[in-house]
Amino acid sequence: MCLLITQNSNAPALSDEWLEDFYDYNSDGVGVMRSDNGSLIIEKILPKTAKDFVKFYREHIEGKSCAFHLRMRTHGATDLDNCHPYEVLNSKDHGVDLWLMHNGILHTDNKADITKSDTYHYIKDYLRPMLAHNPDFAFSEAFAELIGEHIGASNKFVLMDNDGRIVTINKDEGVYWGGLWLSNTYAWSASKSASKTPIKGIKKARKQVAEKPVSTYYPPVGKSYSHSYMNGSYYDGEVRPKSYDYEDALDYDIDYMLDMMLEEGFTTASTLTNYEVRSFIDEFGEASFFDLCYMVIDTRLSEGEFIQVINNYDLARKSFSWLAYESTKIREFA
Repeated sequence: MCLLITQNSNAPALSDEWLEDFYDYNSDGVGVMRSDNGSLIIEKILPKTAKDFVKFYREHIEGKSCAFHLRMRTHGATDLDNCHPYEVLNSKDHGVDLWLMHNGILHTDNKADITKSDTYHYIKDYLRPMLAHNPDFAFSEAFAELIGEHIGASNKFVLMDNDGRIVTINKDEGVYWGGLWLSNTYAWSASKSASKTPIKGIKKARKQVAEKPVSTYYPPVGKSYSHSYMNGSYYDGEVRPKSYDYEDALDYDIDYMLDMMLEEGFTTASTLTNYEVRSFIDEFGEASFFDLCYMVIDTRLSEGEFIQVINNYDLARKSFSWLAYESTKIREFA
């Protein structure tokens, strides 16, 4: 999950409605990185409410050339250490400050330390050794192609250094809207005017951000529906009533994902029953179910393995350390 965004300083400011929409889908931490006179500025926050995020955006993001990231936790604890961006290189040891933001789920996992995210481990095991003696390689076409292929199209990286150089890995898999580049269309109420090609003209960008966020399906936000989506939000052009039932929303999410699996050709996986999926969610959480679905769609998990994991919890814990971690956390909370 998560949402990764890059913008130039002339990008029009987002309305509170759009910021609240972004937060509703991704409420587990926000970070921004930007360059200022040869220094890389990093700011992070764990917002408790949408208002906290709006305030942070106005102070640290609006009107600045930067990259910012809203997290919906999948791997690792919910804390500032696991909030993007992450340090790849530092000026003391490598002569340059280079940090990274990530959207997606990496096949390399986080088994070595399940309290840390998959992004943390990927940097430690792959990127830092690769770039430590040649930081400039991060901004080459060869690096973008190599890493893009290794992490898969469903994953996106944005790297930035203290001189303001920036590279987006798998940029073609994102969309353009409102003068922004956004990493996906599932972690926000993606506008129909979003495009796979850059938006030309500031007037069009302003017109796009003046739209209202209209969700055409219930967002797969795992543990959420605790924010404004339960307090009235847009759904098919109408405001969702405050009394909307979480159980109905969960049923809708399950049906949405199974329908997506069917559309992508995974016929057997799409026939899972609501009972099977709900039982898995009770054990590992809704976000874990969505993560596994996207892994199948991205062909990083076979359909047969997916069905086995959904129905065999011991196998699920052995196969994916982050599922064991999620199960433990859910039991502690219960």
